[in-house]
Amino acid sequence: MFQFLEYSRFALADISGLNFNVAYELGARHRIRESGTAIFRQARAPLPPFDISSIKAFPYEYEPEKNAEESRKVIARVLTESLVQNRVDSPISIALTAQQKSGNADEKLKEAENAIRNEDWNAAINVLRDAVGIDSTNPLPRMKLGILLKDRGMWEEALEQFEQAVKVSPQYGEAFREKGIAENKLAQKNKQQLETRPAPGETSLRRAIELNAKDFDALASLGGILKRAKRFDEAHDAYEKSTDVSGGHPYPLMNALKLRAFVQRRLALTPADRRALMRAEQVREVQTGQKPPYDAPWSFFDLAEIKLYEGDGEAFLKLIKAGIKYSEHDWQGETFLDSLRLLEPASAELPELQKGIDLLDSLLG
Repeated sequence: MFQFLEYSRFALADISGLNFNVAYELGARHRIRESGTAIFRQARAPLPPFDISSIKAFPYEYEPEKNAEESRKVIARVLTESLVQNRVDSPISIALTAQQKSGNADEKLKEAENAIRNEDWNAAINVLRDAVGIDSTNPLPRMKLGILLKDRGMWEEALEQFEQAVKVSPQYGEAFREKGIAENKLAQKNKQQLETRPAPGETSLRRAIELNAKDFDALASLGGILKRAKRFDEAHDAYEKSTDVSGGHPYPLMNALKLRAFVQRRLALTPADRRALMRAEQVREVQTGQKPPYDAPWSFFDLAEIKLYEGDGEAFLKLIKAGIKYSEHDWQGETFLDSLRLLEPASAELPELQKGIDLLDSLLG
């Protein structure tokens, strides 16, 4: 018997009679062979008193003859498909393989983190690609790889990783957020139409917000997409919500103020606005003072804008220059310039605004 269990290319187990020998032999077969085992039971037979709920037990009937004929066809089909496809059907093999994959993937994630700490970006990317190959059903390595690729400007491959992450984990809100950001960035890069409904990336970002209404980054990113689509009222609303959820994070706050000026044709800072700006100023001053500066050039651009609101024209212009100095791409300065132009309807409240716009024009040439 055990020789047959060990060497047979295919085995059929009938569990209808609740025979303990069959249960023992079925367990032995599943440990010995990862594929080539099919389980059958009579349709009206009681379920077995052991747990095989994770695997398929095909029902069959031996009477009347019509039902018996259908059962023979099912058995023949199961046998044929199993031999052709050679699918893993042993729950023991499936569990042990998954455990091995998880352990190997975890080791790769640790290796990637060490490479990131050492700023060895190429090594980190290669290690994360290995981790994805080890366990393609785990969305975490895909997310880490996608974000690393995004930060290096490799948007096409980043989007591919985010798409696969949401495919294997449909409730992964952060993956939908990153997918939406990548979709919109690629649309910009490829000179696609941004004013469609929905805008590129909008559907993914709205799904991210649906999954996590507290994701201020998804709300702020949605605001950016809607702003580029020239849906300014909706963009303003998204940035306001992001500011509330984040407790006054500088990024959505600054965008909400600029869009308010554009939509309402005035800035009219409230005491609450000024308190939020003071908190943002403290954060950005610390970040720009670090070596190297944190979140450059945006920390410099935000601080410049805060100084503009405070009426400190000299600091406003000085920080614009610093932001350009720390910009790695032309689009960063161009983005800040475009955002400052949203303030033009409220230029009477901001006498130094035009000087900053002119400076950026000259620096970006």
